[in-house]
Amino acid sequence: MRDENFPKNPRLAIENGIAEAEKVFLEWAHQQSKPEEDFVERSGTCAIITLIVGDTCYVANVGDSRAIMSVDGGEKILLLSKDHKPEDEDETRRCEENGG
Repeated sequence: MRDENFPKNPRLAIENGIAEAEKVFLEWAHQQSKPEEDFVERSGTCAIITLIVGDTCYVANVGDSRAIMSVDGGEKILLLSKDHKPEDEDETRRCEENGG
């Protein structure tokens, strides 16, 4: 919510927030890491971000996490995210295209 794009561009604000959180985490992880350990390479995260602005619900996920929403008094559920699993063809392609 501190991003300059909020609230006019919630999607970009969420993307920037995720990038900033990763940057801060990696800085911290590198400070904690010892040469004989592989702390940074073994580190990972998952998160679900939900932001409601007016009548619109924005959902973002990072890693192996899932968001669902119950509707109609619990009679139905809606899938709001897709897991980032390496065995998923699209996810494998995305990782490889980004140097992973």
